Amino acid sequence: MSLNNKVQLIAYPNRIGRNLRDLAGFVERHLGDAIGGIHVLPPFPSNADGGFSPLTHKEINPAVGDWSDIGRLAARYDICLDLVLNHIADDSAEFQDYVRNGRASRFAELFVDVDELGEIGPDDLAKIHIRKEKEPFREVRFADGSTGRVWCTFTERQVDLDYGAQATYTMMADTIAFLARQGVKLLRLDAFGYTTKRIGTSCFLVEPEVWEILEWFRACAAAEGVEILPEVHDHPSYQYAIARRGMWAYGFALPPLVLYSLLDANSTYLKAWLRMCPANQVTVLDTHDGICIPDVEDILPKHHVEAIIRNVSERSADPILRRSAANAHSVGAIYQLTCTFYDALQRNDDAYVAARAIQLFAPGIPQVYYVGLLAGCNDDALVAETGEARDINRHYYSLAEAEAALTQPVVERQLALMRLRASHPAFQGRFELYYSNDSSVAMGWQQGDHRCHLFVDLNFRTATITLTDPETGVESSFRA
Repeated sequence: MSLNNKVQLIAYPNRIGRNLRDLAGFVERHLGDAIGGIHVLPPFPSNADGGFSPLTHKEINPAVGDWSDIGRLAARYDICLDLVLNHIADDSAEFQDYVRNGRASRFAELFVDVDELGEIGPDDLAKIHIRKEKEPFREVRFADGSTGRVWCTFTERQVDLDYGAQATYTMMADTIAFLARQGVKLLRLDAFGYTTKRIGTSCFLVEPEVWEILEWFRACAAAEGVEILPEVHDHPSYQYAIARRGMWAYGFALPPLVLYSLLDANSTYLKAWLRMCPANQVTVLDTHDGICIPDVEDILPKHHVEAIIRNVSERSADPILRRSAANAHSVGAIYQLTCTFYDALQRNDDAYVAARAIQLFAPGIPQVYYVGLLAGCNDDALVAETGEARDINRHYYSLAEAEAALTQPVVERQLALMRLRASHPAFQGRFELYYSNDSSVAMGWQQGDHRCHLFVDLNFRTATITLTDPETGVESSFRA
């Protein structure tokens, strides 16, 4: 494994302090060896979607710093950055050249010419997996007065790239090589499922094209010494398929499974997942996107999923709806629950620590979102200001506020677990799931004589760790 088998922090470049320099200082002073990597959410110049509408991947937004700040972090930690591969900002140099010169632009091949796709009837539109309430197209008025249409899966500021064109692959290969030179070890492939455009289908995760595209990215990144983490929220079978192809999969089923286990004091479904989940996965409890629901389909029965939705929705902002194509599969209309994980667990410190312990002991590399690290509560004021429901879990922390949050007992307990996960040699060995009754979960890691075991009592929401001393081999236990 070329990546550190330690916790990775997920953080925006400007929401712990004002910029990357503040973030780096905070991490160095307060987290140190508790983490082995950092997923910096898009630090690129962008014109929409919280950084996910990049003008380029080759520059850092000057408001948050420059590449030397990324280099500072990369000198000590594995760096993960988002490769926003589905689209590019309409303010980008490439798209602006296209607007000026039309099909004569040297960048014209990068963009999907919707009018060249042929007739798209109502039945075709009904099948397309969309992320907004209207069709995923946008009219473009070129400098000569003519018009055309391009594909925009997300906002109209985010123009989709054409993966039927060699120019797109050339652009991506150049971008991957550049990011590798900046010390990036892991690329999160944002929204890769939308790259497959074939009229008459959902245009989402269309097979076999999606696997051909992913294999190209895997091979291209591997040639640069970089690994990839494709991001998709859909049926969990896709994560297994990604893992089988030698890429990092996301353990997105874990958050709803943990919520159900702790809220219902039932470990049955969680343990079934732990028995079969990929080893080469990245786990999360919370992210900038909220708590996603489709990822647990066919793992957790529908009525239990609906109960979680009802329970958590009482404490959250409006859920993100799945504006699905006719053939999309999901549990009802809910796509994401907008809530911090701490609030989802009713701000119960013991339940929260137990949830984090389960994540840290599960197979794979754990990622901890900055709001989750700081046991953040719902930011209703930010939602009211921006109108974006997901901002409830995207709080802006000043450095003083973040440092004060570190003094909370629940945060100190989390950090102790993260330091254990980073330092105990058992975690370099094999994962083991042990027998336990349906209201508890027992699991651990072992390497040679080194052992580190976790027992969670879901009724009492306690997490007990039994471990061997790395130096003496003497066994001891403590309550997390």
